[in-house]
This record gives sequence, structure tokens and C-alpha cells, in this order.
Amino acid sequence: MRALAELVMRGRKQAAIVAIIAALLPMLYWASAAVVALITLRKGGSDGAGVLVWALLPAGAWAFSGDPTPLAVITGAFLLAIALRETVSWAKVLMLALPIGVLTGIGLETVLDGILSQVIEATEKFLSQSAHQSGEVRLDTEQLRLLMAGGLGSVHTTFMVLSLILARYWQSGLYNPGGFRQEFHALKLPQMYSGILLAVLLIIYQLELDFIRWLPLLLLPWIFAGVALVHGSMGKRDLGRFWLVAFYIAIIFMGPYVITLLVFAALLDSFVDFRARIPAKN
Repeated sequence: MRALAELVMRGRKQAAIVAIIAALLPMLYWASAAVVALITLRKGGSDGAGVLVWALLPAGAWAFSGDPTPLAVITGAFLLAIALRETVSWAKVLMLALPIGVLTGIGLETVLDGILSQVIEATEKFLSQSAHQSGEVRLDTEQLRLLMAGGLGSVHTTFMVLSLILARYWQSGLYNPGGFRQEFHALKLPQMYSGILLAVLLIIYQLELDFIRWLPLLLLPWIFAGVALVHGSMGKRDLGRFWLVAFYIAIIFMGPYVITLLVFAALLDSFVDFRARIPAKN
């Protein structure tokens, strides 16, 4: 991956070629987004926009054929890269990702309405059979649509942020070794940001504004902050990679439970500052 980053930074032509190829290939749009973000972080929005234009050509073709994901993720990663370059604050970037995610989710629901309806119909049949066998209560059609529509926005926003993280990792490896590790380990949401998120969640719930739809997206800043808390805590104690591998395996096999713990840990960390209370390894 370092060799790819070095190739990208040789010039705009090389960066554009890599961004185009990655956007053309199925399921590699995140690499194209990371290339655009890397150029933006290192050289600014103007140079980043120059590469973005080329990346959007194949991404636009994908969107025209019915898959707007590359277009959404590449554009979103570019916007977040501009924000990170200007603010040097991951907390602000994560908060900015929310309105981008809202717009992305609404747009995707509109564009993919037909496909979404088919997926909901198939899911309903499966859940209906499962509920009949187990006696469980299942979601109605509207709840299922809201959940899936919210999932579209949150998943795409997650890929935007992950592409930006990869770009920052590349930038650190090339120009500031160890800088990304220090930056990510220090990530936490300020009290004001956590307070805003709590207030928004409460308002949406009380006013019945599709709470089930927006919940996954609004939890993302806490999830990323929770992951950073785990990395920072393990790094402070110098626990080694084994525990990080175990942590990510736990996410894979016990996703909802681990993610819930991450959200609560990040929320409490905003007010208690766990990392400051963890003694460094002697």
C-alpha cells in the first residue's frame, strides 16, 4: 500500500490514473476515494479537485448504470479531506460527516427506490418465515424501509471516513511517520459534541422523526471515537497487536454488543476522559 501511495504522490497524472482505475474496478471505489483524499490532504482542495474530476468519470458511469456508491463515497471523502486539512480535527470531521451522510442517505433512497423495495420484499419474506417458526415479533414494512434507508446512509458514510483514514495513514507514512497513530489515539468527542448528539437523538425520538432511520448514522461519531479509545488505551499500555486483532475479531462475531459498548465508552470518555486515567506502561 505504501508503494501505491508513493506512486500517487509522484504527480497529478499518476494520481488521476490510479483514481480512475480504482473507480473503474468493482468494489475498489474506496481506494479511489483514498487517493483523492490523499492528494487533497497533502496539496489542498484545488489539486484534490483536479484528481476528483477524473475519478468521477468512472464513478459517474457506475451511477448511470445503477450503482451510485462510488460517486457518493469518492465525493464525500473529498469533502471530509478538505475539512480535515483545514481543521486538523477528527472530531469536527466526524460531526461534518453526519449532514453529508443525511444527504447521501436521502439521495440513495431516491435513486435506489426500486432496488430497495425488492430487498425489503425479500427480507420481509425471510423474516416472516423466521418469525412464524420462532414466534418472534417482526418489523412491519415501514420500519424495515426506514431501517434499510438509514443503513444506506450510515454504511456509505462509514466508507467515506474509512477512505479518509487510509489517506491520512498514507500521508503519515510518507511524510510524518507515527503522526497518524498519535493523532488517532488522541481522538475523542468533546463534551459539546456528545451533548449535541444526545440532544438531536432525544428530539428525533420525542418528535417521532424516524428515529430508527437516523440512529445508525448518529452513532457513527461515537463508534469511531470508541475505536480510537481502544487503540489509544492499548497503545498506552503497550499491549501489542494481539489484543487489537482480538478486538476486531470480537467486532466481527459480536458486532452489535461490541459496538454498543464502544458507543457507551466513547460517550463516557467525553465527560470522564478515560485515557488520562489509564497509567502508561513503565
